[in-house]
Amino acid sequence: MQYNVVSGDSHLDLTWLPGNLFKDNAPSHLKEKVPHVVETEKGARWVAEGKELGVYGGLGFGFSAPRKNMRYRVDRMYDAGYYEGGPHPINQDLRLKDMATDGVDAEILYGMTTAGMRIKDQETLTATFRIYNEWVNDFCRSRPGRWYALACIPIHDPQAAADELRRASKLGWLRGADLYVTGTIQPIYLRDGFWDPLWKAAAECHMPISFHIGAGGIQVPLPPGAADRTKVFTGDNPSQNDLAFRGSALPLGQLSGSEWLTSIIMSGACDRYPDFRFVLGECGAGWIPFIIHRMDLKFRDQYLDRDFSPALELKPSEYWYRQGATTFQEDPCVDTMSKEIGEDNLMWGSDYPHPDGVWPDSKEIIKETMGRLKPKVLKKVICENAVRHYRMGE
Repeated sequence: MQYNVVSGDSHLDLTWLPGNLFKDNAPSHLKEKVPHVVETEKGARWVAEGKELGVYGGLGFGFSAPRKNMRYRVDRMYDAGYYEGGPHPINQDLRLKDMATDGVDAEILYGMTTAGMRIKDQETLTATFRIYNEWVNDFCRSRPGRWYALACIPIHDPQAAADELRRASKLGWLRGADLYVTGTIQPIYLRDGFWDPLWKAAAECHMPISFHIGAGGIQVPLPPGAADRTKVFTGDNPSQNDLAFRGSALPLGQLSGSEWLTSIIMSGACDRYPDFRFVLGECGAGWIPFIIHRMDLKFRDQYLDRDFSPALELKPSEYWYRQGATTFQEDPCVDTMSKEIGEDNLMWGSDYPHPDGVWPDSKEIIKETMGRLKPKVLKKVICENAVRHYRMGE
C-alpha cells in the first residue's frame, strides 16, 4: 500500500488486551499463573502468579486509570473521543479511525514486554509471550499493511529468546522484537558472547531489536518518606516534593537510550553481525550526536581501538550510522540536527495511545518541529525509514 506517514512507535499494551486471552490459550497447568483480569475493590486489575500487574483499561501499562484534568494530553484525548466506544487500541475499526484523525497510515506496535517481565516463572513468561505474539500477529493480519508488530521475547536465556524470535519471524506480521533489559544479570555490553545467540538470530531473520524507555532510566532519588516510584507518579493529592520529583525524573527517561546505544556497540555485536539492527524506542534524538562523539573520543583516548580483542573494525559512531535507529515523537532538535543524528537513523512515532504521545495532534507537531526539513529528509523521517527498517509492504 501507499505510505505517507508511518508511526514507528505505537502501542498495544497489556492493559487493553482481552481479559481472558492468556487463560484461554495457556496450558492447563499455567492457566492460573498467566495474566488475567480479576475484579477487586479498586476495580478491574490484571494479575499473574497471584500478584497485581496493573490497571485494566488504563492509560497504558504503568499508568493509572484515565480521568480528566490529570494531564494535558489525556484531556486532548478525551476531547477527541478516544475514551468513547470501548477500548480503541484493540478494536481495528476504532483504531483505524483514530489513525485517520491523526493522519497516520500505518503503525509499528510495541507490546506487553514491560508488563510481562514482572512474571518471574520462566515457563509462565515464555508461554505468555508466545500467546501474545500469536494474538498480535492475527491482529495485524486483520488489516494487511496497517500494522506490523514487535515480538515479546524472554531474556532469562538468550537461546530461548533467539528461538522465540525465529518462531515469531515466521508468523508473518511481526518484524522485530522488544527486549526488556533492566535488571538483567548479564549486561548487554559484555563481550563474552552471552547475548550472541539473540544478536545472530536478529541478524539472520532481519528482525531489529528494540530497547524502549520504561525498561530503564536515569534514577532520581525518591522524595523523603516515599517507598514506591509508581505511587509517586500516579497517586492522588501529590505533595510538592512528589511534583518536583516528577519534574526531575520524567525529562530524563529518554536518556536511558544512551546506555543501550553505548552498550550494544561496545559489546561488539554490530561488528560481529553487520546485518544486526537495533532501535532505541521513544528515546528521542537530540542527545545522540553528543554521545556518539564522546564514544569516538573515549574509544581512542582509552586505547580501546588498540586493546579490544577482537578489535572493532569501525569507529563507534560508524556502527550507529550503519545499524542503529531511534524513535521520537516531539523533538525540535531533529529540525536542525538531522544530519548529525543521521537522516537514515530517525523514525518519528506518535506513541499512540500513551499520554506521553502526540495523538490527536501529530500533523501539527510534525509541522511545528520538523517544518524546516527538506521534503526528501522529512519523508525519510516520517515514513521511509520505518518502511525500510521493518520491511513494510512485503
